[in-house]
Amino acid sequence: MTIYAFARVSVSHQNVDQQIAELQKYNPDYCVTETFTGTTLDRPKFTELISKLKSGDTLVVREVSRLGRKTSEVLQLAEDLQDRGVKLIIDNLGQLDVTSHAGKLLFTMLSGLAEMEREFMLERQRIGINRAKAEGGKYVGRKKLDPAVIKTAKSLLASSMSKKAVAKQLKIGESTLYKYLAME
Repeated sequence: MTIYAFARVSVSHQNVDQQIAELQKYNPDYCVTETFTGTTLDRPKFTELISKLKSGDTLVVREVSRLGRKTSEVLQLAEDLQDRGVKLIIDNLGQLDVTSHAGKLLFTMLSGLAEMEREFMLERQRIGINRAKAEGGKYVGRKKLDPAVIKTAKSLLASSMSKKAVAKQLKIGESTLYKYLAME
């Protein structure tokens, strides 16, 4: 019966300290933190954590959106954890028990809201980009990685270095590394 606290932020200039501070009241045995987009459940540390969970364990997160931003994936995750006998606690919902009928309903609604929030953010971003372009091309977008950096990353990965270590050595975010590797 192990208690795991999980905290996630999307970008490196954010930090998980506040989330972890809030989750300390559960006296977690382990705190797992990750800087990675919430638009997918396929995140390195999160995937490893989920695979470790066994019957009787508890996973605690600050809010639904820390699990993910896609309703179907978050609901499937909750169902998988329930089937495996893992308790899931959503802290900011008063320790919501997602296995009760009312808990499932509220969890489903909040998962949908997390996804909608993400879609609104992307819409605002698109509007801002289009406005900047219309005002004379002010928008330059994200700086592309130098092909030499990508080549070096592939070389380091081929030498059995972890993706996390490669990202750190090259001073790029893990999600950026994953994005460029996925494009290949």
